[in-house]
Formats: sequence, structure tokens, C-alpha cells
Amino acid sequence: MEVSQIETIPSEEILYHINDFRGAMWDKIAAFREIIEAQDDCLVHKVGTPQTEEMKAVFPLKQTLEGGLYTRELFMPADQIVISMIHKQQHPSFLLKGKVSYLTDAGEVKTITGPHIIHTQIGTQRVIFIHEDTQWCCVYKTDAKTFEEAEADVYADNYKELPQEVINKIKTICQE
Repeated sequence: MEVSQIETIPSEEILYHINDFRGAMWDKIAAFREIIEAQDDCLVHKVGTPQTEEMKAVFPLKQTLEGGLYTRELFMPADQIVISMIHKQQHPSFLLKGKVSYLTDAGEVKTITGPHIIHTQIGTQRVIFIHEDTQWCCVYKTDAKTFEEAEADVYADNYKELPQEVINKIKTICQE
């Protein structure tokens, strides 16, 4: 699929077309991400780096580090497509308010409305379409002392940063 093909798909249906790519879900999302990042208005964030001023303006993030827990609460405005970082640990995610559709690890699209709890597994990378202004919150275990260290502790930009047994398990599931 090329950029011109993506541009003809209505935003709220875009998640259904990620499975048009081949390979494990991470590879499909990486190919999709390349297409999205080619757009002029795309914002990109790398694991372990501070948010840019533009990112702060569009996706304000509240973070806390306390008692071995790293909490991230993110505002996501309506009509956006968000591709998450790859999660390095299992944790709860809370849709506090809003409505989103997201691509599951099994390649299905689910639509949920807040309040709602999702249990995120190691290796998960979400692609989300934001239907309504949304507040999303995640809680992680970490011994990190800074937000950047905590972010690098719980997320990866590339699935190859995950433990090999997680990679093998997910690739086996994708081949079945």
C-alpha cells in the first residue's frame, strides 16, 4: 500500500487496512508508520527523549514517578491516528474518557468508550484512531529516577529490544 492509497481511506477505517501488509504485526505497523511519517503534519516521538514543544501542544502528557510506579496520562485530540511505542512490560491501561478504535495484537479492530480498562501485554504496539477527545493513562513498574529513563525502561522503538522469548512467541502466533 502506498501513500496515495492511504489518503483515499477514510480516517476512521484506516486501522482495518494495516493487515494489508505482510509479516508479524510489528512489521505491519512499521510499514504503516513509514507511510504515516511521510505526511507533512506527522509528529514523531522517540523513546527516552523529552516531548517536543509541538508534541506538548497537541498531545499534552502528565507524568509521575512515585513508589516505584511510573504513571503517564496523555490527552489525545479527536480525529488523530496514534501509533504507540512497543511496550516492554505487562501493565494496565485506562481509557479515562473519550472514544477510540484500536488494533489488537490479533489484528482485530476494537472500539471502546471510557471509562474502560485494557490489560496490555509485553510486546504490544497499539495503532489507535481517536474518535473523541481522549484521556488515556498507563501505570508501569520501574526503578527509574527520571521520566526519560522510565520511558526507556517501559517502551521500545523497535521490537528487537524485547526479550528473545517474547519475539519468538509473538512470531509463532503470527504464523499460525
